[in-house]
Amino acid sequence: MEFQLTKIQKMTRRAMREFVRQEVVPLAQALDETSEFPSANYQQAFGLGIMDMALPESMGGLGEDFLGFIIALDEFAYGNAALAHSISVTEAALHLLYQYGTQKQQQRFIARLHAGEILAALPTELSDADKRSVGSLRAEFDGNGYRLNGSLLQVAHAPIADIAIVFAATANTTPSAFIVDRQMTGFKATRHDALMGMRSFPMGRLQLNDVHVTHDDLLGAEGNGGAIYGELLRRSETAIGAIAVGISQAALEEAVRHCKARVQFGKPLANMQATQNKIADMAAGVEAARLLVYQAAFYLGQRSQLTTQTAIAKIIASDQAVAATQEAVQIHGGYGYMKDYTVERLYRDAVFTQIYPTTNATQRSNIAQATYRTIR
Repeated sequence: MEFQLTKIQKMTRRAMREFVRQEVVPLAQALDETSEFPSANYQQAFGLGIMDMALPESMGGLGEDFLGFIIALDEFAYGNAALAHSISVTEAALHLLYQYGTQKQQQRFIARLHAGEILAALPTELSDADKRSVGSLRAEFDGNGYRLNGSLLQVAHAPIADIAIVFAATANTTPSAFIVDRQMTGFKATRHDALMGMRSFPMGRLQLNDVHVTHDDLLGAEGNGGAIYGELLRRSETAIGAIAVGISQAALEEAVRHCKARVQFGKPLANMQATQNKIADMAAGVEAARLLVYQAAFYLGQRSQLTTQTAIAKIIASDQAVAATQEAVQIHGGYGYMKDYTVERLYRDAVFTQIYPTTNATQRSNIAQATYRTIR
């Protein structure tokens, strides 16, 4: 197994790290306070070519390199996890359009998404016809396409997106994927305000009321929505894992800087054995999580048949992010509970990674069931 990054991946990490520390970090606290979408940093990231790794050369990219993208995402999450999440949502939408879109759909959307000119919304829910609760979509064939009705409660980019890729139950309860334009009659999106963390990320509810779509708006074959959603889920799990690693790295560095500067009982906190044990555990946890996430990204990039690798990487990385940020708050003492200090924001952002795109409890159940099937 090769653990060496390529020359291009190293250059990408170095360039993204320099940019994030100079341009993203200084704005993160203010954006969190105002819940404002980081549009300037988002456009700057595209100017750096972060999406070039998402597409082959034939589509205007530099060649697919999902591991390279995840390495860059790790760096962006260090500075602003909400910004990193927006970048990851766009990458996932590009990937789905590239993999499953028709030539017409690709010509219509990929270039503009790749340039950062439009935003795509993606849901965390897979609708099926057996659902009776709010949070599902149904697609009814009307002879000239489909009528979409229903709502989705947790949709990334919903309030500001130009298009949305949604999954709706079609005939025989099988889900299908559709591309919905914001200008379509019956499209309504609202923003979830006052989020605990990821406050500058636009998460919202999507309501579709008798929205008419044609066969040209169907992404992939009818009834193939489950497979497309599965690919989206694995990609999202890995991206959230990378974001969790970036948050953990930021928490570790904030804790180390505070330990070196803070004097207690006549000596720096950094010289105390108890503090050293905490820092060592944080550093070890960050490295372990990073290796798992990078491994999952590498396998996804190779199009390997994955079962639980992305889920395992995500739960380990997200649990580590929460543990690391909690420890960083404790090391800061009373300062860690104040909004003036970065670790307070990092902790709130870290909690998000445990519940998105699905909760760690759900993922643990899925991992356990898969494990039961493989061990006899």
